[in-house]
Amino acid sequence: MSERLLGNVALVTGGGQGIGRAIAEAFAREGAKVGVLDIKQEFAEKGAEAVIAAGGEAVALTGNVANRDDVFAAADALKQAFGSITILVNNAMWNRYGPLEEQSEATIGRMIDVGFKGVIWGYQAVLPQMRDAGHGVIINIASPSAVLAMKNGVMYSSVKAAVAAATRSGAAEFGAMNIRVNAIAPGPTQTDGANLVLDEQAWERRRQRVPIGRLGQPEDMANTAVFLASGDASFITGEMILVDGGITYAFS
Repeated sequence: MSERLLGNVALVTGGGQGIGRAIAEAFAREGAKVGVLDIKQEFAEKGAEAVIAAGGEAVALTGNVANRDDVFAAADALKQAFGSITILVNNAMWNRYGPLEEQSEATIGRMIDVGFKGVIWGYQAVLPQMRDAGHGVIINIASPSAVLAMKNGVMYSSVKAAVAAATRSGAAEFGAMNIRVNAIAPGPTQTDGANLVLDEQAWERRRQRVPIGRLGQPEDMANTAVFLASGDASFITGEMILVDGGITYAFS
C-alpha cells in the first residue's frame, strides 16, 4: 500500500462490481477509506470485502442513486463511519441500447435518473462535506459516446454528454471551494457485466478497432482515477480523459 490518498474518504457509486469495484480497491491500496454504494446489498458487501482484502477500510452502503434521499443517506452514513467525504466517484449507470423509437418512457426515465440525476444528487450530497474538509475531488464516469455519434445509442450518448457538461460546469462552480471535477471516458472495457452480453467474437471485433491492440480492463480506469484523485493532478479540473486505447480519435 502506498499513501497517495492517505487521509481521504471516498464514496464510489456502483462500487460493487466492474469499474467501480476496481476503483474502490485501487483507492484502498493508496490509503483511502472507502464507502461502496450499490443498489444491491450483496454487491455492496462484496465490494467492501474486496477493499478490505486490498488492505483498506470500507463500509458497504445500499441505495439507488436515482433516489436523492438514498444518496444523501449513504453520504451521511459514510461520514459517520470515517469522517467527511473528500473523494466522490459517480460511476453508477443503467443502460439499454436500441432504436430510440422503440425505447419506452420507463427505460428512458431510468437511464436519466441513474446516469445523470445520480451524478447531481452525488454532487449535492458531498459538497457540504468537502467544503468543511477544505478540499475535494469528484470523478465522473463518462464515455467517448459523449462526443461521438452512436447508432442505437441516442439516450446513452445524451446522458453521457450531460455528464461531461456537468463535469465542466461543476469544475467552474466548485473550484472556489478547492474542489476539482474531472471525468474518465472508458473505451471498450472487459467487465463481468459486459461479458454477460458480449461473446468472444464481439470482443474480438472491438479489440481489432483499438489502435494499441488490446481491450481495456477495469484496472486501467482505476489507475486513472487514482491519478485524478491524487495531488499529482492538483492543477487538472474540468477535463474528460479518454482512456480508450486511442479508439475515439482513430475512428472519429
